[in-house]
Amino acid sequence: MAKRQTRRSTTKKRTRKRKCRQWDKRRKTVAVVLALLLLAVGIPFAIHFWKGRSNLFHAFDSNTFSNKYVVRGIDVSHHNTFIDWNRLREGNITFVYMKSTEGTSHRDRDYHKNYRLAKEAGLKVGTYHFYTFGMDGKRQAEHFIRTSKIHSQDLVPAIDVEHSRFNIFSRDRETVRRTLHELKRLEQALFDHFEVHPVLYTNKECYKIYIKDHFPKNPIWICDLHAEPRDGIDNWVIWQFSHTGKIEGVEKEIDLNYYRYSFTEFRNLLMP
Repeated sequence: MAKRQTRRSTTKKRTRKRKCRQWDKRRKTVAVVLALLLLAVGIPFAIHFWKGRSNLFHAFDSNTFSNKYVVRGIDVSHHNTFIDWNRLREGNITFVYMKSTEGTSHRDRDYHKNYRLAKEAGLKVGTYHFYTFGMDGKRQAEHFIRTSKIHSQDLVPAIDVEHSRFNIFSRDRETVRRTLHELKRLEQALFDHFEVHPVLYTNKECYKIYIKDHFPKNPIWICDLHAEPRDGIDNWVIWQFSHTGKIEGVEKEIDLNYYRYSFTEFRNLLMP
């Protein structure tokens, strides 16, 4: 009798194991089928999504905002090697900001050439200074004024405020205070000289640290490579949406910008 019970028990265990193996196989089969279905649905969606991002962040045309923002511009420095300015104008580029100076001594080697050729091609030209954090703001302004060409109907001059290998991010209150103090001195010196508040170029991070609540009268040129400007930046007028733009007339990738308003209002961004 004990032997029969042992055999029955062994048989039941084998049956349970066999059923478990069959169930495991079914679960694996269902999992594989579901994974294949997700791939079949997800891959086309992902391709469509990334194509959309590619259009948004690499070109002016055929993206979500191409009809909303019709005034288009670029910004350049000596890092942009070959530029056919006439082809840019033919391609409906309206304006260009170009780097002139940085700190108290650096000059962009291509600035004067770029300024002349862009003006000859009929583009509206603006000039910007790359602010070196904490360095004497008044001296930086004097260096910019000496070097730059800013005439009537040019774009209002701009100050580039962003972190870099020289402008190190810091949470130290004294460092932030000094950075902001010298930026205010730079801005005030340019306002005193040109009698207009300069445009402030920045990104979301630096806007929150150095710009917000400190420069209410300055037009903001905001860099956001992921989405249309929000986060309470009400006074933005230019949106830099790409560092990897591809347009005819430029040999390599270039920064792309939209002006926020109409061609009529664009006049408000020009020097008197």
